[in-house]
Amino acid sequence: MKLLKNVRFFTLLAVIFLSSCQQEKPTTTQTSELSKEQLYQDFEILRSTFLQANSGLYKYRTKESIDSIFSTIKKQIHSNMSYRNFYNLLWKVIDYTGSCHNTLRYPDSLDKALNQQKIFFPIPLKHINGKLFTNLKHDNIPLGSEIISINTIPQHQFSKLISNYVSTDGFNKTGKFASIDTDWLAFYIYLAIGEQSQFTIKYKSKESSIKKGILNAVNYKQFLTNYKSRHSKTYENRKNKDYNYRYIDSIQTGYLEVNTFALGGKNSDGHKKYAAFLQTIFTKLKSENTPSLIVDIRGNGGGNDPNDLLLYSYLTKRVFRENTAAFTIFQQVPNINYYIDDDAKELSNELREEFTIYKQGKYYQQANFNKVWQPNKNAFKGTIILLIDPYVASAGSLFASLVKSDEQSTLIGEETLGGYYGHTGHIPVSYQLPNTKLTLTFSIVDLLQDVKQLADQKFGDGVQPDIKSRQTYLDFLNHKDTQLNTAIEFIQKQQVLKQEKKFSGLYPFFGSCQYF
Repeated sequence: MKLLKNVRFFTLLAVIFLSSCQQEKPTTTQTSELSKEQLYQDFEILRSTFLQANSGLYKYRTKESIDSIFSTIKKQIHSNMSYRNFYNLLWKVIDYTGSCHNTLRYPDSLDKALNQQKIFFPIPLKHINGKLFTNLKHDNIPLGSEIISINTIPQHQFSKLISNYVSTDGFNKTGKFASIDTDWLAFYIYLAIGEQSQFTIKYKSKESSIKKGILNAVNYKQFLTNYKSRHSKTYENRKNKDYNYRYIDSIQTGYLEVNTFALGGKNSDGHKKYAAFLQTIFTKLKSENTPSLIVDIRGNGGGNDPNDLLLYSYLTKRVFRENTAAFTIFQQVPNINYYIDDDAKELSNELREEFTIYKQGKYYQQANFNKVWQPNKNAFKGTIILLIDPYVASAGSLFASLVKSDEQSTLIGEETLGGYYGHTGHIPVSYQLPNTKLTLTFSIVDLLQDVKQLADQKFGDGVQPDIKSRQTYLDFLNHKDTQLNTAIEFIQKQQVLKQEKKFSGLYPFFGSCQYF
């Protein structure tokens, strides 16, 4: 299959797109030299590409609603549109379809020209419980100050504006708001409100009432310098390995971190090293009869098959597959003149080999390409706690959905941006629009994941936690891991309940004692 076949990966840092139809002064990112007809052509190429190649186009939306938004957006195209405005129109359609693998990228030359201009917001921000806080002491503005408004836009409205720039599976919102914390923030703000030479903010710190401040805009290099000095860096850098294991002696619990599944395919050295690591750890857990295991996949945006499924085989009691159905909608690469990957012939040949069962306009995967997995002989039998957050997607969220389906597991954290019941992934394809040179990337295999129907999982949700836990403002300031602490407290309570049950079993009359 294609070089990136079996790669299911998402990262907030790989996404470039825009929003807002606000007018802006001419810059190097104008499409003013392009006619309305040329913009129409790019739009129609995007539309026809999605219709012919995007198997998830109608996963969350009806055909009528997709047709309607295409029609509505086309009517808004006019001559002399800026890249920001034209991107906005295209992105509304792309994001509406609901897949975390959708991206739209600037041409490199325009991106570089824009980044050199002093038009960007200077301070990294932190989104906590619906509010915005400064993630850096900047001039006279204290660390942790609450942002009340930016350029007269109230913080809640501002957060919504700048969080539109990550496409998530289905109808998920947590992943969008999580993007505010990344080093793309300044670019997102530009996309939302356009070029600015200054920013007028209202803010308040713990020690003060609401104050007003003027911030001079900076170039992107300066914003990145500020971002590297952000307060939360200490906390975020605690997860600095691809995977790691340690034992928490105080609660007799194993703690396994798997921060990425991008470790290489099944024949790679990276996968073999990872497989040996898992075998060693789970053999040790079994031999020592460890009662509880915390598996931490927060920040795991996906990666290569079969790294996610291999880990799950150590955690489950059931026979499973990656999916119950997988399909694409083409075998021959469509719109070949605009396809910019160098594997069109190879991709078409491999699709004809794997996706051969044709039903109602869809080419379904042959069963022999969807391995049946057995539980590993060293599979963990005790209490399993899975830590998740909004950055978990693609192969990461597929893994989380499988774990969620098992009764012996408890998920703690926040809803993932990747879907519970399925996603569109596996094989990414890229097209360049001929006039604006925008690059559209999306994935072409739609999957139904091998999971149970659950009452707390609606279609279009990410993987929902059983116990919601997110970092508090004070924990942000003090670099504390709220979700891990929640897991530790949960295990401690379970241990107390187990001891009480054991005690009542030894002395049953205590449980039915009556007083007179």
